[in-house]
Amino acid sequence: MSLYHSRHVAAHFVPSLFQAFVRLYLRPHVEGADHLPTEGSFIIAANHNSHADTAVILTALPRHARKRFVAAAAQDYFFQGGPWQFFSRVLFNAIPIARDRRGGQDPLRHASRALREGYALLLFPEGTRSKDGMIGPFRGGIGRLIAEFPGTPVIPTYLSGTARVMPKGKHFPRPYKVTVRFGEPMLIKAHPKFRATWQSATDEVREAVLQLGGFASVAAPTPAVAPEESAEEKGEQ
Repeated sequence: MSLYHSRHVAAHFVPSLFQAFVRLYLRPHVEGADHLPTEGSFIIAANHNSHADTAVILTALPRHARKRFVAAAAQDYFFQGGPWQFFSRVLFNAIPIARDRRGGQDPLRHASRALREGYALLLFPEGTRSKDGMIGPFRGGIGRLIAEFPGTPVIPTYLSGTARVMPKGKHFPRPYKVTVRFGEPMLIKAHPKFRATWQSATDEVREAVLQLGGFASVAAPTPAVAPEESAEEKGEQ
């Protein structure tokens, strides 16, 4: 499995050094790692507080999942060349998610291909980092992937502490302890041709993440985008 793995020479040693730094610096507390499938593709659906989120989740994964990990990232933010793109690819095997449909290409084409190839795909369905620590509405992109790949497990994931590590607008992490809580795999049904089922599936995932975080169930406001669009299409990563 090498389709989305970075081929840069730095990818052979830098990620392991970086993950060791994250473990020592942040001391992540991990719960539910045994819920992660040992083979085949699956989706990690997490709340989004900070640019530190991807690093913390990757570090929290067992080795069998890290080996096939890819992270969906906003194309216009992380794939415009320069250091952001380099580090995103080398450290996280980041794949681009377009925020619009300009050019006539499917914004989720790389996410779909990664699932077909057996990768573990990280998504932040809120589509943007939380400003107040609350979990916002999830957008319908993850529901579309659920419909497109029936039987693919979704792992609801709750992160806490990362907003203190790297608040929005900050670029250097601070040493606060963080928690990653992986929920039990969800097998959710959605119909490829009925978009209303995409949002229903999306809301089911959000409810599971809320429960992992100990939040009372709260109906999310309807996203201000069409249900077939993903969180990553409209929100900053």
